[in-house]
Amino acid sequence: MNMPILIIGAGLSGLTTARLLTNSGIPNIVFEASPPDRSQGFSISLRDWGYEVLLEALGGLPLSSLTRGVAPDRHVGGHGWVDLVMRDSRTGEVLVAPDPATQPSIVRANRNALRAWIADCGDDELDIRYGHRLQSVQGTIGDMTAVFENGSRYRGSLVVAADGVHSTVRSKILPHIVPEVVPAVVYHGEFQLPRVEFERLIRPLAGASNVLAGVGDGFNTPITICNLTPTLAHLDWSYSRPARGDDDPLYRPNSTGEEAKQIPQALLDELATCSLAEPWAQILSAEAIRQHSVFHWTSRYVSMARSDADAAAERGVVFVGDSWHAMPIFGGEGGNHALVDGVELAAALRDGLSHLDKAVAAYYDGAWRRCHDAVRRSKGRFYVLHRPIAEWRELAEKKVSMSSSRSTSVPVPV
Repeated sequence: MNMPILIIGAGLSGLTTARLLTNSGIPNIVFEASPPDRSQGFSISLRDWGYEVLLEALGGLPLSSLTRGVAPDRHVGGHGWVDLVMRDSRTGEVLVAPDPATQPSIVRANRNALRAWIADCGDDELDIRYGHRLQSVQGTIGDMTAVFENGSRYRGSLVVAADGVHSTVRSKILPHIVPEVVPAVVYHGEFQLPRVEFERLIRPLAGASNVLAGVGDGFNTPITICNLTPTLAHLDWSYSRPARGDDDPLYRPNSTGEEAKQIPQALLDELATCSLAEPWAQILSAEAIRQHSVFHWTSRYVSMARSDADAAAERGVVFVGDSWHAMPIFGGEGGNHALVDGVELAAALRDGLSHLDKAVAAYYDGAWRRCHDAVRRSKGRFYVLHRPIAEWRELAEKKVSMSSSRSTSVPVPV
């Protein structure tokens, strides 16, 4: 194959695909609309089934290689550990705590650091062209042309759509597939604290965990570490709940980018009624929030029929990551599937380079059920994580009762 594979988007799925293709000696170019200094400093949860596949594809790297490069607390000797404890944000008490023996392995990763780490996992530098906003794609599989708004044109054998939930590639090739909105209110804030203040305010409840998960009566208030240094803590918080109809003042699915950065008084008023305990009460106070960088997220999902994916493949386009299976953020699966997509597509192309159509079909054959089921699960998980506090307490009481029964039971000799 003389022509490179053209990858649109330098997110997790695009960079993973590019890195593994490059490591296999397969030419590719990554095109990214944003400038090279774009920031996605928030952290995400990596599940063992996601990071283990990536580490193996990169040559069997140890987990320590990943955590040293991407854990939010790596600068202070941490490993991105998450305890998965759910606390009542009105009292601070533990509602749900998983059994350490059966707790899934989760690593928290700074998203900026993870992108850089993936890009650096090889001897050859990736070819990433920033400032390239896609205008159109033309051709058929084996001979494609990507045209960009800056006037540049590139020929390649295949276009990989790794450009996210609002995929330009998808809008050109499959315009009838549009993201659907989850009826949810989600506000996200970023802020910094001196390290000593972090230790005083957050550490008593969070311990060594990179996430302090708080739930209330139908709402969530997690506080997470984005980056922790000996002197400074970069943190974020979220406030989320189901939308309360179309007249909900905080449900603004059609807000513009600038409008999404505004802090509505209705949010401050609502948080004031939540009766939060420390540290949530201090961090989510009106005075504090006005000093934070706040953004209103519209949570969307994308679901694609296999027939649509096959039709796009005939036109020389294959999808990875959120471009074909965007999921609501609740539950933390999207980034993991993006990584696995990149691994599986790169492997399929490596093994079937002379027959690109068969290679793409093989990739979808393996990935389809995994991704389709994940989109369905993620939509349902939102309501599970935003249940009434009475249900959380009932769940906690059942867990205590079961633990008590196990500890007091006496084996009956046979």
